[in-house]
Amino acid sequence: MKVLLQRKLSLVFLIAQLLVSAALCAVAFYVEFIPVKYVVAMIAVCVLLLAYQVLSQMTKSSYIIGRVLCVFFCLFFAAGGYYMVDTYAAVEEIGGAETKIDVISFYVLKDDKAQSIKDAKDYTFGILKVQDRENTDRAMAEAKTEAGKELDVKEYDDAGILVDALYAKEVQVVVFNQAFLNSVKEQYSTFSRDTRELVKHEIESKVEKEEDYNTDVTTKPFNVYISGIDVYGNVSTTSRSDVNVIATVNPLTKKILLTTTPRDYYVPLYGEKGRSVSGGMPDKLTHAGIYGVDCSINTLEKLYDIDIDYYVRVNFTSVKKIVDLLGGVEVYSDSDFISDWGPNGAGTHYKFKKGYNKVNGKKALAFCRERHHFTSGERIGDNQRGRNHQHMIEAILNKVMSPSVLKRFSKLLKESKKMFQTSMSTKKIVSLCNMQLDDMAQWRVSYANADGTGSSQYTYSYQSKPLYVCLPDQEGVKKISKRIKKLMKEVPEDGESDEDSAEDSADASATPASAEDEQ
Repeated sequence: MKVLLQRKLSLVFLIAQLLVSAALCAVAFYVEFIPVKYVVAMIAVCVLLLAYQVLSQMTKSSYIIGRVLCVFFCLFFAAGGYYMVDTYAAVEEIGGAETKIDVISFYVLKDDKAQSIKDAKDYTFGILKVQDRENTDRAMAEAKTEAGKELDVKEYDDAGILVDALYAKEVQVVVFNQAFLNSVKEQYSTFSRDTRELVKHEIESKVEKEEDYNTDVTTKPFNVYISGIDVYGNVSTTSRSDVNVIATVNPLTKKILLTTTPRDYYVPLYGEKGRSVSGGMPDKLTHAGIYGVDCSINTLEKLYDIDIDYYVRVNFTSVKKIVDLLGGVEVYSDSDFISDWGPNGAGTHYKFKKGYNKVNGKKALAFCRERHHFTSGERIGDNQRGRNHQHMIEAILNKVMSPSVLKRFSKLLKESKKMFQTSMSTKKIVSLCNMQLDDMAQWRVSYANADGTGSSQYTYSYQSKPLYVCLPDQEGVKKISKRIKKLMKEVPEDGESDEDSAEDSADASATPASAEDEQ
């Protein structure tokens, strides 16, 4: 000890290692996503390394090596602490999403001379009478301020009639949420070539979906709505929801049920607190996304008589980036097929074989988007596309929960804020990470697919002409509802009946094609 005290520089090295080690352990406790057993092991290692350093500085033969190692340990611990803090900061950015962005666009015919709202102040503006009226009124108020005068406004029942009025020159400007744009393009294939955007207003608002902050997601089952919107770019932008999956998660039994509902399901739309959005008139489920993710959630809650606790929103860009950041995934295909949903649309072909396929981001998106090359019939193709969504979600989950993702974990989290939006709080995301790292459990994934009958009906969002819809199979909906509720109540101690075991075994088998969906 006398030797150690004489070497004052050695004391500086030892104190530095002690402080850095203590900081590392404190950070590990603070971020919470590292299981306690690993934190305890980390503390033990830090103590042993510090004890070695003390001994190394007490001899003439090893104190130089000890100082070199001290510098290495300090740098290594500092890097580890930074990695944990950086990771936690990324999780904080991901969790607790409460806002949505509505883009209200003002369109004129392409050859119109107006270049601004001021130029168009004497024009007649066409707007939707009912749909998305609150956002439209806010955008029109801004336009009025910019124009410096009252604007002449005509109201129309739906986007189709509104666009017809523009082509007929009844109005010179049409105003609607960009969430309607893809529906308009489906009816007017040349709309983008015939018109141009005069101006647009972005309106940010809160998603009205309450969260139960007292729920422990590691011990209580919960439902997550996974919404895939049909746009690229900013994932918080309001748009149609073409992918509608409910993930029922039971952390006690390590089971997940993925329930897919067709985008064209013909159902009434509901908003916050169960209030009707469509006045009882049915609409396509995908159109619920036009009125916000909360509308999609409440509509599905009514359909299945369940509570949905959280949501996750992704778009085309998200799927590509997530899969690429994971280094690709192995996704199961139920059959051989070709998809022309390439990066440049039709003309780029990707081939998939029956069985597992290694896919990158572009190929993953093609896998998820294809429906026309399946067995003939729109409903059959849409059903298979829904099934493929389930396979892709399972493939991503398998990769995320495997040790191989750790080397990409920090980068994945940093990019996640841009890739998806979720209402689950940071604390709950962290607790789930902690649980998975603690037990490294294998989860069993099963599927349920809502079905129905194709029909042509008038819809709330597009009332001027009938559209293709899928009339729900009500008995099938009741069975799925029962299945979700059953999984929510399952506990490991209850055991399983022979029938349940057989069903789970099929759904979780190595060949998903053999799994029988409950219709």
